[in-house]
Amino acid sequence: MSTNMVAANATYQSAERVLTLLASFEDGRPELSVTEIAGVLGVHKSTASRLAATLERTGFLARSGKRYRLGVEIIRLGSLALRSADIVARLQPAMEKLSQLTGETINLAVPAGPDILNVAEVPSTFILNSSGGWIGRRTKPHAVANGKVLLAFGAIPMPASLERYTEHTICSVPVLEAQLAEIRQDGYAKAAAELEDGLVAVAAPVFGPDGGCVAALSISGPGYRMPPEKLDELGRLCTTC
Repeated sequence: MSTNMVAANATYQSAERVLTLLASFEDGRPELSVTEIAGVLGVHKSTASRLAATLERTGFLARSGKRYRLGVEIIRLGSLALRSADIVARLQPAMEKLSQLTGETINLAVPAGPDILNVAEVPSTFILNSSGGWIGRRTKPHAVANGKVLLAFGAIPMPASLERYTEHTICSVPVLEAQLAEIRQDGYAKAAAELEDGLVAVAAPVFGPDGGCVAALSISGPGYRMPPEKLDELGRLCTTC
């Protein structure tokens, strides 16, 4: 093997390690120690330490005591990506319209592997609301309306396990599959207190040029403003915007 090939392989390996490390941060694991980084990457602690230090110098990681978290450069790039994303720009008028008609929180979510990723939000106009902190948040699909839409229309695979969040969370695959069939028939999904008590949402699919589902548009709010008898009306409204 030539020297150039060895150097190229080393470069690819380093890039892969960086991407694997950055992608390993999530809501349940916002910080990592050097030992944990080494475990994620399958490398020696000294290698993990050098990599973390390099990413810290360039702003991609920040030190929190003896642990590391994502740095400000990730925030900058993420904000730039969201602002430039075609789908966010394309759906912004629909989100604004839904916000004006309902006053509730409007979210746009896209597939992110087996999860969903919230990429845009129009905050509720009510003081008591479900706004804030959704952009950039990953959620398991079976417990939220926009996730059920992405499942129903084949944008993400059926989860390997169905984690329970409340007493209303669907944790049975046959029950979930039956509901997904109803969603395909109705054209919208509903979720009432399945992720968090009191939180209710409806969602509709967003289709791309090839006819495939590429995102989900949702309306969410507290249960007392979005009672069961109102959800079908809101679901149909979501499909028309």
